[in-house]
Amino acid sequence: MPSPGVPRDAGSPASLLIFPDEILGEIFLRLDSADDLARASAACTAFLRVARFLRLRRHLYRRPVVGFLRSEGPSLAIRRQPRLLHHAEPPHRDASAGRGLAQLVDLTFSFIPDPNSWRICDAGDGRLLLAPRAAVTTAGFVDLVVCDPLHRRYVRIPPVPDDLPTGTFPDDIPTGNFRWGRFPLLAPTGEEESSFGVVWMVKLDGKAAAFVFSSATGKWRRVTFGGWRGNGAIMLTSCRYYAHKSLCQTSGLFTDVLMLDTRRMEFSMLRIPRVRLGQLHAIVEAGEGRLGLLTIGDGMLDLYCKAWQDNGAGSAEEWQHEKTIPLPGADSLSYAFSGVGSGYLLLRGFPRGSSMLASSSQEVPKVQYCTLEVKTLLMERLCVSNKCIDFAYLYANFPLLSLPTV
Repeated sequence: MPSPGVPRDAGSPASLLIFPDEILGEIFLRLDSADDLARASAACTAFLRVARFLRLRRHLYRRPVVGFLRSEGPSLAIRRQPRLLHHAEPPHRDASAGRGLAQLVDLTFSFIPDPNSWRICDAGDGRLLLAPRAAVTTAGFVDLVVCDPLHRRYVRIPPVPDDLPTGTFPDDIPTGNFRWGRFPLLAPTGEEESSFGVVWMVKLDGKAAAFVFSSATGKWRRVTFGGWRGNGAIMLTSCRYYAHKSLCQTSGLFTDVLMLDTRRMEFSMLRIPRVRLGQLHAIVEAGEGRLGLLTIGDGMLDLYCKAWQDNGAGSAEEWQHEKTIPLPGADSLSYAFSGVGSGYLLLRGFPRGSSMLASSSQEVPKVQYCTLEVKTLLMERLCVSNKCIDFAYLYANFPLLSLPTV
């Protein structure tokens, strides 16, 4: 027993602070990255036990929003440049995690061969879908890569088999024909977080097709649908959302939403309430087995709901208006949906009276970007920028406690 006033040996076991597992868990949940958690778990058996517990039950905890990635068009010149990530800033609750993760993820893709030739096509659950920068959406089924920029891992997606598209559409469609289009997306994540899917959506007049790749089987499948009203040009400019493991595509010009259930490999049409022409809307999960529709208009966010049936979107129940939420600063800001992530929407607030004709490379008055958590409808300011970005990939639901995602 040391004498009073004599400092205790810092290396002795008695000098170590003992925290209950509950306190350690709260501390570990506030770490900025999975790498930090891995280093902490290697410190001692007590830390390792708590880290393993958190990994097994990571689905119980809210995952942070890192920020959003600017959509990159295929016409950008091929040159080495950092991919701009707008990370969460104070007072957003994920500002600390977003800043830390933004420093760790490799968005120059230095771990992929020929890193400067890739552009981002989609994002979700810590993964990015990449396509060749020089390719256009009507150039055919180009090579794709799914990568995990945190753990610096990537997987090349095998090409669509030559015989799979046969008979889907006429083969003599000119490349520049804007009645049709092909574009790749990430499929909704299944029960196994380590598995993922990729979807090639193809549109031509009243016909739609999807070519779906599953990492679990390593194979492509095809499903077609003949009841779509619209053309490829409209669908290329439409928005996509995820709800109940289905991929939804909407356009402000129609009251019909095209839905693809990638588990059942089935298309269906969902009729939404008639809104003003061009009014922005988003399809979301409303909880308790319901489907939700969010619309923006007159400085308000309106939520409509209806029952969801697990066999598709064919519920006969009418949409019911649930609530109206005033948008913050709506007297000076004009809001629009700008992106989507797992469980979140990205909203852009543009100063009223300012020109929105400036491109994403030009400076504009301060634009506010906010996240809307779908489950709670909590809206938080994510960041402020002098860039007006029409569409972005929300880097949300980041698997902080997970193993590599590819």
